[in-house]
Amino acid sequence: MLIYPQSAPDKLGYTVIKEATADYIRSEMGSEELHALQPVSQEKFIRTELELMREMMDMKQFEGSIPFDHPYDIREAARRSRVKRAILDPETIFHTGRFCATCRNLKNFLKNKAETHPVLARFSTRLIPLKELEKAITDVISDTGNVKDNATPALRQIRKSLASRKNDLRSTLDRIIRQMNKDGLLAEFEATIRNGRMVIPVRAEHKRKISGFVQDVSATGQTVYLEPAETLHINNDIRELEQKERQEIERILMELTALIGTDHEMILSNSDAIGKFDLLMAKASLCMRLDCSIPEISESGPLQLVDARNPVLYLKQMKLKKESREPVVPLNMKLIPEEKGVIITGPNAGGKSVSLKTAALMSLMMQSGYAIPADASSVLPVYSGLFLDMGDEQSIDNDLSTFSSRLTWMLDTCNKADAGSLILVDEAGTGTDPEEGVSLFQAFLELMYEKGATIIATTHHGNLKVFAHNHPGFVNASMEFDSTRLTPTYHFQKGLPGSSYAFEISQRLGLPSGLLSRARELVGDSKNRLESLILDMEAKAQEAGDIRRGAEKEKVKTEKLMREYEQRLKTLTSERDKLREKALTDAQDIMKSANARIEEAIRRIYEAGDDKEKIKEIRAGVDAHRKDVDRELRKTSERRKNKGKKSIEPPKPGDTVRFLDSRSTGELMELNGNQAVVEVNGLRLKTKYKNLEKATPEKSKKKEITLTGTAVSATPRMVSPSLDIRGYRGDDAVKEVMHYLDQVSATSLKKVEIIHGKGDGILKKLVHEELGKRKDVKGFEFAPWEQGGPGCTIAEMK
Repeated sequence: MLIYPQSAPDKLGYTVIKEATADYIRSEMGSEELHALQPVSQEKFIRTELELMREMMDMKQFEGSIPFDHPYDIREAARRSRVKRAILDPETIFHTGRFCATCRNLKNFLKNKAETHPVLARFSTRLIPLKELEKAITDVISDTGNVKDNATPALRQIRKSLASRKNDLRSTLDRIIRQMNKDGLLAEFEATIRNGRMVIPVRAEHKRKISGFVQDVSATGQTVYLEPAETLHINNDIRELEQKERQEIERILMELTALIGTDHEMILSNSDAIGKFDLLMAKASLCMRLDCSIPEISESGPLQLVDARNPVLYLKQMKLKKESREPVVPLNMKLIPEEKGVIITGPNAGGKSVSLKTAALMSLMMQSGYAIPADASSVLPVYSGLFLDMGDEQSIDNDLSTFSSRLTWMLDTCNKADAGSLILVDEAGTGTDPEEGVSLFQAFLELMYEKGATIIATTHHGNLKVFAHNHPGFVNASMEFDSTRLTPTYHFQKGLPGSSYAFEISQRLGLPSGLLSRARELVGDSKNRLESLILDMEAKAQEAGDIRRGAEKEKVKTEKLMREYEQRLKTLTSERDKLREKALTDAQDIMKSANARIEEAIRRIYEAGDDKEKIKEIRAGVDAHRKDVDRELRKTSERRKNKGKKSIEPPKPGDTVRFLDSRSTGELMELNGNQAVVEVNGLRLKTKYKNLEKATPEKSKKKEITLTGTAVSATPRMVSPSLDIRGYRGDDAVKEVMHYLDQVSATSLKKVEIIHGKGDGILKKLVHEELGKRKDVKGFEFAPWEQGGPGCTIAEMK
């Protein structure tokens, strides 16, 4: 993308965006990628970058941590490793191993996300796993960056011998020191090292009383550092072993360096991919901080910005204390295909330049692979170039005045701009005679329009307002101004020219009324009438805008309520269908039992033959069972009706209540504001008051079941089809589940739900382990999304 002049990114705030991105960069390669980042004009490349950005923002938000722990810069080490017999230090080799592990882990992580993040999964093909090199390094170099003792058999033997001789030396010195201390010959009671050898500090006057070699003398000359003759051969052995150790380590490091040199091209390729990934993550982090969205890309359509917030202003506000922050007013600039140019007018400090900068910065960010701080419905074309005339480019060195610098810019833009360019002019027509300046810039705007470029210009000149009104390819726009309070609102208004409010602001500031009257006379009646017309139009437009915004708020509110009611209706319909299905299932079970009893009765009648008493007894049994069936059907119908009703009366302490999210029942014990305490099966649970509804206490009833003429009396225990263990600790949760399933096994319940919540997944794992162990459980699975999804498990009983 051609950008002119070179200072344009600084003036528009693009440099601020890059500086903010740098705060999230984690590697030197990423810093270099960020430094080289520039907007591009290749639409296919931009679309790919935006898809990467979309998936990265989604991954950072929903997938947790990304394995990107050690993106070390090892490129220089990889280049040095190519030199024959080169030796890299252990720390550098250790970093190389960590870098290889980072590449491998990141590649596997992205590859496993192919279904949800296909573009990032394709990006992983840029990373080349170097498993052999990584293993060779980790086998030799420890996590502290040192060569391991078991790197080679030779090094292990050398270090073993070295440790043994050092122990011998330490024991010998300890014995000598104890003896010399008894004799009062020592200057200090500890051995030390001089010239790489272990020595004993001895008073100078006693040095000849000890057999040994003087290795050093203190600055005062009062202490002599003596190597006892008895330890001479041990020290010599240690020095020899240390030399062998250094030689073996150098040999090992040389071999590892050669392995790195063999893979140096792949290391450099991985470094390039890691740098690009680092930049992508940093850009995504900034975009998430700015609450950005991915806009639509238009091949040749007009610019359409919806709720675009200037990111520079937003970042500036974020640095302030919370109470000092002010909201950033969004920009809504929607052009139609026929509108290639926008002329923005209005008072100073009303937001004209900020609107121009915001529109330009959105394009620069999008064409650099950033999401933009605007609504996702925004549409941005891909521009081939950006030409900015803003501020004073005068130069003493080049003998350029303010107006000359603008003419130079105009000349270069005329030569370089094309149909895909974005032309931005701030304060058009200034710097010279107003009439000549306006005429010159109008001619320039007409030329740019003929070339097919998109133009956004700000001005105070009325002639350019008239030009925009009369030209079919241009449209007037203004920044809304509260004419009552004489303060800007910073809202962009397309289709309406703005007033500079020079006289009104001057009057409010207290300029003499005579001076203002004379100024109005000098301006002329036609000018005054035009300004009055604009002011009146602005006031009416502002009033209409307020009404429109109020209507839009009501529309959003209404749409939200509609979505809520639709969801509620969907939930109620689902619950109704489930209740109906449950009732039918219960009825089918009862009828199956009845049919089986009737078939048994028929069989017994055939066997009884002409025995009337036996037949009479069998008929009595069938009649008794029919009454049981009728009673069960009535209970099923009543239960379905009760479930379909909601208690209107709010529950109070002492009432039986039902949890809306689990259908478990218990007694409401305490009520404290919005919080409630419910006792369920002897356990006290905390929940929100709105999560409860009043329920009818369940009473256990004795029922008689007649089996083949024999009456049996039983009192069945009511067991809830749902268990809520949220808030339990591990062992307590398992005990509660075991006790609950034991109760369920004694009932006719075929399906039960266990609510464990999502959380860290610990309760879910424990519940699934317990269900998998039990023989009375036929199978289990997560509940449907409308019943809790992964936060609830449905178990089917045998």
